[in-house]
Amino acid sequence: MFKIYRIIHIIWTAIFAFFISIPILEGGFERAVYDDAFFVALWIIGVVFLFIKKLTKIGFILTIMPLLFAIFTFIF
Repeated sequence: MFKIYRIIHIIWTAIFAFFISIPILEGGFERAVYDDAFFVALWIIGVVFLFIKKLTKIGFILTIMPLLFAIFTFIF
């Protein structure tokens, strides 16, 4: 059951990570693009951590970071 939850968590956080990476894919080299790349890199590291038993909790936190960044971006 935990493996299924992990896969579902990766999929729904991937949507936000992809949403944040759109400016990177457009080819802009502004400061905002570097911020986006940082959060996408955190998401990728979090996905790797999700599959390491001792680092699973840190992986969940890191994969949530793009979601929090997207919410913060739209609010402010």
